[in-house]
Amino acid sequence: MNEQRRIDIEHLITDEENPRFEAVSTEEDALFSILEDQTTASGNKVLNLARDIAINGLNVSELLIVSPIEGTNDYRVREGNRRVTAIKLSLDSSKVPAKFNKLATQFEKLADAMQAYRVVECYVCDDEDKIHRLLELRHGGEQDGVGTVKWNSVQTARFSHGVNSQSARPLALIQHLQEDYGQNELWALAASVSITNLGRLISTKEIRQSLGIKASRNDARYCGGHDDLLLDVLTTVKRRGVGPIYSKQDRIHLVEEAVQRIEPDRQNQRLLLFEKDALTTDASKVSDAQFPSKADEIPGSILDSTMDVLESEDLGVAQDGANHIRRKPVSNSADKRMFGQTLRPRGTKSNDIYRAIDWIDEQYLKHPDNLKHLLPILGFSLRLLVETVAREYFTSIGEEHKDSSLKPFLKNVAKPMIKAKIDSVGINDFTLASEWINGSHNLDATLDKWAHGTLSTDRDSLTRESELVALIIKEIWS
Repeated sequence: MNEQRRIDIEHLITDEENPRFEAVSTEEDALFSILEDQTTASGNKVLNLARDIAINGLNVSELLIVSPIEGTNDYRVREGNRRVTAIKLSLDSSKVPAKFNKLATQFEKLADAMQAYRVVECYVCDDEDKIHRLLELRHGGEQDGVGTVKWNSVQTARFSHGVNSQSARPLALIQHLQEDYGQNELWALAASVSITNLGRLISTKEIRQSLGIKASRNDARYCGGHDDLLLDVLTTVKRRGVGPIYSKQDRIHLVEEAVQRIEPDRQNQRLLLFEKDALTTDASKVSDAQFPSKADEIPGSILDSTMDVLESEDLGVAQDGANHIRRKPVSNSADKRMFGQTLRPRGTKSNDIYRAIDWIDEQYLKHPDNLKHLLPILGFSLRLLVETVAREYFTSIGEEHKDSSLKPFLKNVAKPMIKAKIDSVGINDFTLASEWINGSHNLDATLDKWAHGTLSTDRDSLTRESELVALIIKEIWS
């Protein structure tokens, strides 16, 4: 007999030979033994389980396993004795053994909620060999992957905390280390450090710069070039715990000492950290954004000259073959960053383009005199960003636009939305937005001219237009 069946809880008999305790002769003794086994200094686990069942229901991923008792309508519980005990004692608190009478009133409070589990789904099996096999898989350990493989600390933290928690960055760092370098010594050490401590370590910008780690709110990636330094720091954190990284100053001091030992030539220098693929975004990610042929690609000479500036000796490139770049202090340029805020476009493609724009803009502001040729790239890319947002928006609502989606998006979607925003809250600071709404400014024409190269791209105009674009993106995806 091997079948699923709904069975009244009164016909489920707690196993007198439950491996959790020495064999007993009656169900009453079995109930007593389970309560005794599950009693801790902080309370009783069976009562806790009963409360959880009453609130959240039974665990649907694990059926009770029962075997028929010959000559009766009853079934012996082979897997799920704690659950059956929790339900029985909640439905009838008089069954709580005298030794645990203080728990009786607590179980009684759950009686009404537990009525829903008076009949439960069970897997009925009369094959002892199969039952033994099922119990072995559940309780016999990992068995080289045959049984249940427990999560390690990293996996547990990833599940428990999720991507919006303080654990997001360290978990992402560990994941990227595995993806980029495999399960090597660096990955193994990072994975063995407490998630909390790893997060605390990389929470400081100066530390991330020194260790070669690029981070956003919920992501962190090691950019390479400092394996020995990172290994040294992680080893200290693993060995000594939170002490050496408790405060920001503690963390800086720890890494400064490590730099002196491991990379003494880097003292008092800051790193220019960048993702090598930021300027070479995968074309497949933006291929659906269509532009006239003159704007189809960025001239290679522009990219080449950009990298020449970034890698020049004037910026302090390491001469020892290290795969990192050193830079002089950032210039005191008065120019504002594009967009005026951090954006998080909802679409994958638009988010990739935004991040590339943000990175290029960051490099420009460091060396505006030498990187003026980046301005046309930024103008072109701004148009690309808006076009991609438009396509993603129309896709999200089930519409398709065979031709360019930019103009209908700006006219029929973005403009009414921004107008409603201005009318409702009075955004006086967004002068350009008001001009766009009243028709005295043509955003799509400006973006088109930048894409075609028929309008020069000055920094002031680029910044103003990007702030309007930022307002549109935020409103569209709010």
